[in-house]
Amino acid sequence: MNIIVKFLSKSIIEKKFRSFIIIFSVTVSAALFFASSGLAGTMSSMYEALIKMQTGKADLIIFPDRNSPSNTFKIKNDKINGVAYTVGDLSVGGVYKLSEGESKISGTKTEKLYIKGFNLEELEKLNPVNYSQKAVGKGFIDNCIILSKLFADKYGYKVGDRIEIEIGGINKILTVWGISRPTGIFQHSPQSDSMMSVMPLDTLASMFNMRGKVHNAYVVLEEGSDIQNVKNELSDLYTRYTVREPFTVEEIREYMQFIVVPLYLMTVMVLFISIFIIYSTFKVITTERLPVIGTFRSIGATKRMTDIVLIGESIAYGIIGGILGIFAGIAVLYLIAMIMASDPYNGQLEVSIKFGFIQIITTFLLALLVAIISSWIPISKASKIPIKDLVLNQTESKTVKKGKKAVIVSLMLVLSFVLPLITPKSVSIIINVVSLIVTFAAVIICVPFITTYILKMFENIYSFIFGNIGYLAVKNLKDNKNILNNISLLAIGISVILMINTISYSVGIEVLNGYKDWKFDIMVSLNGDRNSEQVLRSIDGVEGTYGAFESWQGIKVADTDYSIGYLQGIDISKYRDYVAFRLDGKNDYDEIFKKLDEGRYILIAMMAKESLDVKVGDELILEMNAGKKTYEVIGFFDSIMQNGSNAIISQKYFKSDMNQPYYNRFFVKTSKDPDLVLASVKEKFMRRGVWGNTIRNMEKMNYESNNQFMIILKAFSVLAMLIGIFGVFNNYMISFIERKRTIAIQRSVGLSKRQTLKMIFIEALTGGCIGAIVGIVGALLMLWTVPKIMLAIKVPLTIHYKFDLFVISLIGGIIISVIASISPALKTSKFDIIEAIKYE
Repeated sequence: MNIIVKFLSKSIIEKKFRSFIIIFSVTVSAALFFASSGLAGTMSSMYEALIKMQTGKADLIIFPDRNSPSNTFKIKNDKINGVAYTVGDLSVGGVYKLSEGESKISGTKTEKLYIKGFNLEELEKLNPVNYSQKAVGKGFIDNCIILSKLFADKYGYKVGDRIEIEIGGINKILTVWGISRPTGIFQHSPQSDSMMSVMPLDTLASMFNMRGKVHNAYVVLEEGSDIQNVKNELSDLYTRYTVREPFTVEEIREYMQFIVVPLYLMTVMVLFISIFIIYSTFKVITTERLPVIGTFRSIGATKRMTDIVLIGESIAYGIIGGILGIFAGIAVLYLIAMIMASDPYNGQLEVSIKFGFIQIITTFLLALLVAIISSWIPISKASKIPIKDLVLNQTESKTVKKGKKAVIVSLMLVLSFVLPLITPKSVSIIINVVSLIVTFAAVIICVPFITTYILKMFENIYSFIFGNIGYLAVKNLKDNKNILNNISLLAIGISVILMINTISYSVGIEVLNGYKDWKFDIMVSLNGDRNSEQVLRSIDGVEGTYGAFESWQGIKVADTDYSIGYLQGIDISKYRDYVAFRLDGKNDYDEIFKKLDEGRYILIAMMAKESLDVKVGDELILEMNAGKKTYEVIGFFDSIMQNGSNAIISQKYFKSDMNQPYYNRFFVKTSKDPDLVLASVKEKFMRRGVWGNTIRNMEKMNYESNNQFMIILKAFSVLAMLIGIFGVFNNYMISFIERKRTIAIQRSVGLSKRQTLKMIFIEALTGGCIGAIVGIVGALLMLWTVPKIMLAIKVPLTIHYKFDLFVISLIGGIIISVIASISPALKTSKFDIIEAIKYE
């Protein structure tokens, strides 16, 4: 036993590159699994932290909704079991008028301030302020204000300075009591055009005649309290107001699903590549050691003894790869969190990764399983070979007939295409992911099959172009299992990278198309009527406006668990001048729009149609502000807005059923630079809390947000390709060692060094070309399933193909294969023929 262990240990140390590839494959698989499994908890905690910056320690929030009698209310002092304390605030808008010098620097005449009124002692309990400066010996009363450090630094204010701010149309002289760093409620979002500030609650309430009233109440519970019971009691107490958690588990889970599912999918693909590399490497290891194993067996070693030693070798690789994978996984998780933390909408989130002991153990066990499972088949096959055959090196194994392989591959492909079409929605994510993995596996299995048929086509062509050297190269490719493994590795890597890059390209196109649907330049959020629209039209550079009635709150569809995320009430005479509208089917647009205005009819987006499983003529009961209203479905349209959770009704019925007499948004066409026009719009409506953005800026932010996630997926795919490239280099070296004697014999009968090099490079070029072709086919097959996976996680995606990506994949496969063959080719040209002929 000791002799065998020493022999294997020496072999492992001598074959450094081979050992490195196995450990690297296990490490990367474990690291990506660790990062994927920890990402949900990490991102959840980061977004919870972002929300808690605004809500502090609050477990529940009370605020007015569409059905509330007023936008303010009194905090009731009724004793409720489980409530520790309640903090209220008032929220108003303010305007800081810039001096002439400040105006020239910033390019605008005013700066909006978002002012919250708090009792400072209560605020410190709920959400402590992180001061950079603070008044000493003076209470936070009367006309005091706490400014954000961003604002104070921008305009040169410090504690004790006087500042003039317009609040409610009245200019107020306030004293800077404190300056807060941009954390907590002072966290500034890039999307927001207002800076946060805090004033005493009593001061703000007296200015607006709201003493004793608040806009929001933040409820902090006692430790161990049942949040649902407290929520129910508060709902009974504040009957016409909303009581809810700052965020729900369902909201976070739905958001995380979009991130975690694709990452798990990529991790599974990397696992496949790693298992394939370790499996093929152990086939070589066991093949090399068969004569030695035969010798050990002939002098008394048992099958079990040699098996245990070989399995022990794979376990050693698993242990090393598992330990390294955990540390690498922590680094990868932190890197992903850093990328995702740069949120274009919310600013830089605080990066803090989250993982537990169970995750560490699971990752380590996965690494062991990958190593053991990958090596078990070659080891078990070697174990079954009789001692006589081992000693005499008569160990050719039986292969599965090509006909059987073709049947297996055909069944796998049929299943991967049929299952997504017949799967119930409740398990669609799992089945679609399984279908993609089955397709991926089918591509790997059919590589030898495809290679044989492609080589048949190349055989005559190569014989004509390269003569006997070309024929010999094709013959070598047919018989060389290592080169077939190279083709498989290239196919796998290229298919993954091509798939991810195509998805990334498609997302970019879809985002671009989504914003192209908006045939206007500025979106302005402003509650207004036709008079407001007239004022908007009078602004220099405004060419046209459309007043929109919209709801983004989620309109519940009765008797279902579905809510329409974006409901529009449209003016049928103007809507298509501002928004591109693509109706499904061959319906007449004018006719369908005219019908929409004649009653409670509804058009819904294709994604919503899939989720609700409805057809034309079906009725939907919508829970609207004026009660439940029944709408008849009259058609479907193509839209990715709100991820396809989108519907359209007539403006007339929207106003009555939503109890909404005013526009809540305006679409603005401009004849001048949209940024300059937007600045004028904000200036004109500065006292009315207007929010606006240009379409090109919204498109840029959306693209950046999607691109962050695509960078992570691309990094995963590059790692997959990197493992494959290492495997290709390893297989070429093994192929050189195995063919050393054969090439020497060919050299001895007249094959020159130049012809030998030519033959090897033809093999590499052909193998790379076949690998790339199979990879492209594999990517196309997998891309068929991708839209269905995205649909299952409620993200509609149409795949767009870019010809350049396919050409790059083909050239890349050839280049990798040729580069990998350089070192073996050079060694082949230099070895001693006589010594090589003796090689066993």
